[in-house]
Formats: sequence, C-alpha cells, structure tokens
Amino acid sequence: MLFYKAWIETRARFVAGLIAAAIICIFYMEQHAWLVRMWTADMQNPHGYHMKWMPLGIHEYSWYLWHYLYNNYLQQVWALFAILFAFGGLVRERNGGTALFSLGLPVSRRRWLFTRLTVALLESIALSLFAVLVVVIGSAVIHQTYSLSQLLLHSALMVAAGVFIVALGNLCYTLFPGNYLSLILTLALLGAPYLWIQTYMQHMRYLGRTPWFRYLDLAHTMAGPWQLNWSTMPWLPLLVAWLLTAALFAATVAHGDRLDY
Repeated sequence: MLFYKAWIETRARFVAGLIAAAIICIFYMEQHAWLVRMWTADMQNPHGYHMKWMPLGIHEYSWYLWHYLYNNYLQQVWALFAILFAFGGLVRERNGGTALFSLGLPVSRRRWLFTRLTVALLESIALSLFAVLVVVIGSAVIHQTYSLSQLLLHSALMVAAGVFIVALGNLCYTLFPGNYLSLILTLALLGAPYLWIQTYMQHMRYLGRTPWFRYLDLAHTMAGPWQLNWSTMPWLPLLVAWLLTAALFAATVAHGDRLDY
C-alpha cells in the first residue's frame, strides 16, 4: 500500500513525463531526413559549415539519435522529471496537514522514505524504457534502424548515473519544503554546473583536452560514448556519481529522522 500511495501521488507527473519524452523522440526522428539534407548541402558548399561531427551525423543514424537524445534533449527531459518524481512523501503530507496519520501507522520514517525513493526510481526507469519503445517504433516508421542493445545500454547508463539527480531532488525537497521553492533550488544547484560543465567539456573534447573534473561531468557520464560497451563504459565517473548519491541519501535519512512533522 505504501508503493500504491506513492504512485497515486506522482502518476500525473509520470504521465506528463511520458508525453514529454515521446514528443522529444518523435520530433528528432522526424527531423532526421531534413537535417541530413542540410548538413550534406553544407559539406558540399565551400562556404558552408564544416563541423567535425557532420559526417557522422549524415551517415550514422545511431550517432544522430545518441547526440540529440541521450547526449542532449531526452537526457534533460528525463533529468527534470526524475527530480519531480523525487518530490513528495511525508514532507508533502506535512504541508497538507495529513502527516500525523501516516506517522501513526506502524511504519518507520525510513521505510516511508525508501518506499518513496524506490517508486521515483522505478518511474524513472519506466520513463527511459518508454523512450526506447518510441525510438524503436519511430525508427521503423522512417525506415531506419538503431541497435536495441545500444538503446538499452544507454538507457541503463542514463538511469545508473542519474540516480544522483533523484537523490539531490529528494534532499532539496526535504530541506526546503514546497514544490516551487524546492524545484527552483534543485535546478539552481544542479542545472548551472550541469549545463556549464557539459558545454565546457564539449569544447575541451574538440580541442583534444581532458581536464581532471571530467569525473564530475554528470551529463556526459549519463550519455556515455555513442558506441557503448564494457570497455567504453565511463566506470570511474559512474563510481563518483554513486558515491555522491550515497552521501545525499545518508544526509536525507539523517535530516528526515530529526524533522518535526
């Protein structure tokens, strides 16, 4: 019943996440043919744009989808809804005046917390798998193919590194109750370094440099390389993300045990 209660609380956000993910995936699959024609024309034009990645974008459909979905827009949509899934629980009930009833049940605060986080994680996994389904069907419609194993591997990596986002969202919601305040603070704490480091690391990679703080580049850890396998998996950045996630979970539990509902 705890799982069902958490699901009832977040189902509207979950459905909104499915719709947003579907829109992003369908849009960039639909744009593929037009963008390939535009890039091809640029490559043939001496005065056009000649970016290093253009041949890959033209000839490798898998690189194209990885670049626009897992390395950019689908990842960002997933991250936003992972934060939203983490909001709620006893803190929300306290704001609504119903927390005392829930606390009166023979369930510990920690069990409430871990149930809530488990549902948020399951919803995040389901959202990533739904995107896989949309890509598989959409690619077949436009007569393109994308390796199912690569789709599943990238989805697994996105979730495995993205648990940090779920943990940060839940901690911010516990520290700063209120949907709007928590969302703004979480986006400020995560969004600024997330986007800045992602942009800076893209520039460094073009220059052939690898700064030490690449291990904190959450966006590229979630994306991984476009051809993902055991040897190309970003194991060390993933370990850093897991250690930070464990620290955030511990802080949330410690604060939740002392919180006056």
